[in-house]
Amino acid sequence: MAKKGKFAKFLLGAGAVAVAGKVAYNKYKTTKEKFVKEENESVDNEVKKYNAICENKVVEIEDEEFAGCELKSVASKTVLDLGLAVFEKDVYINFSSTASNVTIILPEGVNATCDIDKTVSGVRNLVDNVDEDGIHTVYIIGKAVASNVEVIPVNFYVDDDDDFEDDNFSEDESEDTETVEEKAEETSKEADEETDDDTLKVEEVTE
Repeated sequence: MAKKGKFAKFLLGAGAVAVAGKVAYNKYKTTKEKFVKEENESVDNEVKKYNAICENKVVEIEDEEFAGCELKSVASKTVLDLGLAVFEKDVYINFSSTASNVTIILPEGVNATCDIDKTVSGVRNLVDNVDEDGIHTVYIIGKAVASNVEVIPVNFYVDDDDDFEDDNFSEDESEDTETVEEKAEETSKEADEETDDDTLKVEEVTE
């Protein structure tokens, strides 16, 4: 009887897990369909919608005016690359992020201001704002839950890599220079020694 009771509990637990998995999948499927529909319907709008759920998504705006957008990211790694976008006015990015990594890349000459409600999340704005006429501002407004959000200027990480490569090149170049100098000194010493030997031989012959 005890074994039957344990087996029945096992079956009950396995059934509960299967039901929970099916519910989660159905919820994911419904949300995915909703996200895709929202994106498609906003294609012709000035303010477009970009959504991601359980995926890696990169949105690039190149050589066209950016008028703002709405962004949703759920259990995803999402990049909004505006490094080559054109800014003609101040714009707003409204977003919500749940269990995601969100990176927003801005071009040079644009300021960024963040107003984000955080719950177990990290938000970093690495754009150096400047107080000058004609500089437009990107207002990033939203909510982050269990997420990591970064706002960075274009080429922020590339510059670091370049500096690192330059440092390595300088070190290698320095090492090569030292090696050449050492070889030159050794060659010079050998030449001096040979000259001294020849001089001694000449003196002996003369004597």
